[in-house]
Amino acid sequence: MAAAASTSTTFGFIGLGIMGQGMVNNLLKEGRAMVVWNRSAGKCQELLEAYPALVTVASTPTEVVAKADITFSMLSTLEASEAVFGEVVAGVTEGKAIIDCATLTPERMQEQEAQIKAKGGRFLEAPVSGSKGPAATGQLIFLCGGEDALFSLVRPELDIMGKASFNFGPVGAGSRMKLVVNMIMGNMLTSLAEGMALAEASSLSQSQLLEVLDLGVMSNMMFRLKGPNMMNRAYGPQFPLKHAQKDMRFALALGDAVGQALPVSAAANAAFLHAREGHGDDDFGAVYEAVRPPPSSTAQAAVLFDFDGTLGDTEAPAMDVAFWYLAPFLVGATAANVASLRGDFVRENAGKAIEFMLEACNAERAKAGLPSVAEVVDAGSLDADLVAVVDSARSAYGLPPLVGVLPKPYDAEAHLSTCKVETVSALGTCATSCPGVIPALCALRSRGVRYAIATTSPKPRVPTCVDKAGLRAFFPDSKIHSGESDFDPPRFKPMPDVYLRAAQGEDREPGACVAVEDSASGVGSAANAGIGLIVGYVGASHIPAEKKADHARMLQLGTRSENKRGADIVISQFEDLLPLVDHFNHLVESPGGGGPGASKIQFPAEVLGKLSGVYWC
Repeated sequence: MAAAASTSTTFGFIGLGIMGQGMVNNLLKEGRAMVVWNRSAGKCQELLEAYPALVTVASTPTEVVAKADITFSMLSTLEASEAVFGEVVAGVTEGKAIIDCATLTPERMQEQEAQIKAKGGRFLEAPVSGSKGPAATGQLIFLCGGEDALFSLVRPELDIMGKASFNFGPVGAGSRMKLVVNMIMGNMLTSLAEGMALAEASSLSQSQLLEVLDLGVMSNMMFRLKGPNMMNRAYGPQFPLKHAQKDMRFALALGDAVGQALPVSAAANAAFLHAREGHGDDDFGAVYEAVRPPPSSTAQAAVLFDFDGTLGDTEAPAMDVAFWYLAPFLVGATAANVASLRGDFVRENAGKAIEFMLEACNAERAKAGLPSVAEVVDAGSLDADLVAVVDSARSAYGLPPLVGVLPKPYDAEAHLSTCKVETVSALGTCATSCPGVIPALCALRSRGVRYAIATTSPKPRVPTCVDKAGLRAFFPDSKIHSGESDFDPPRFKPMPDVYLRAAQGEDREPGACVAVEDSASGVGSAANAGIGLIVGYVGASHIPAEKKADHARMLQLGTRSENKRGADIVISQFEDLLPLVDHFNHLVESPGGGGPGASKIQFPAEVLGKLSGVYWC
């Protein structure tokens, strides 16, 4: 039974969206006097008309806080909260209480607490578990963090709006619990979506699948609610998918902060990101659209991507690991100058296998009349000061001191193997996709364009990066082709083999494929394979802004291709790939279609006019 309404306390409510509207209605039904504000004033007027004796409409959030003793806030996104919170703080005076029910990061909640307390106010985080229906019926679960006295003070109001309330400790604890809960919910819903998709693809009854699930230990309310929606592809918003994906993103960030691997959640987040393109405002059950059987391929062209420095913004960390592994052996390297050598090393070796880097290092040492890497290791004659700098840099990636991992007696294969293992370990903690990659992949999929990865880099390194970067929903193992791991002996770029295999895997002739590359060896591999369109890309972080033009020109020179063919065009923004693919697909589908494979493609002005970033052609 809810406690009787206080006759002296005035409550405020900021944010009357999908959740807030139901919450404030329940408070009003119990006789609470409310000062309300919403970005769109119409919802406030509706409340005023329904409860004229209890509702006061404020013109600003500051006015709400100034007139209320206790103010609840329920804003949908971090951006909305940041836009409004300054006005909330402006209204705080001694003793006023702010109860924030949004799902934000723990760090953001703690920042808000500090600002409120600095004005003499009190703060409680109270994110909720539940969606539109529970908000309307008073069945939310409040996951709080903050002082016990304030939690007890507002407990009667929490009991009106919800069926349970918990206080988990200091501010931040409630948000952490909410992120864990919503992460599990997102994973469960993605799993249901995959099951529904598999049933559909296997010609099984989805309704019978839901009946079976409901009769067993996996029976739960969410499956009962969302399963039929997936079956009917009806996604009236209860919990908008864009907000669910935000929570998944925050949960993954929390995992990174505490060192907890979340591979299942990373894959689920990728599915939500995919579904967000076109379904962000729909209910989060629309994640089904990301995993259900894709439409039959309607495009004749396919896109084959390099990984490091193209799909993955991983070239810099991968090259960092290689650089600091070889740094003690580089000609002219000292403790004082070694860090300054890194930039040129990364740019010159991007796209190359570590085998070639070690070979070049030994060649430079021989040319300078210096002992080989093997001789230095076996003699134990490494520069101790230089190694100390190297070890400090390696520690940033969680790697152990160098001397402890160098094989002794020296063995080149063991040396290379250790570097590859360390690269996988480092990238498993920091791999991200390049800007614009996921929206571009979503758009390609919606166009029916097939795609795959064609990389020199080995397995399991690339699959590890795919998982960490949230790209697994786009690239199952069958779409990841490695020049090093899929051939015996390895066929490194600029050899054509990995592109030929990737084209075959997508059931396309090389001339009907687009290659996207960031390195000269990669462009050479694509040219040597007869790929129809070669697009260079300079948007990854390993290419600094002042070097992008030079790098683009290098990709266009064709120095590693047998016929001296370079990139047909070089782009700096990943989304600019889409109009190029559309144009190329039109060429392929035309009579006598197929890309030239040996001559440069010319793009008409109307195509180039669709590019938003800097390009070179």
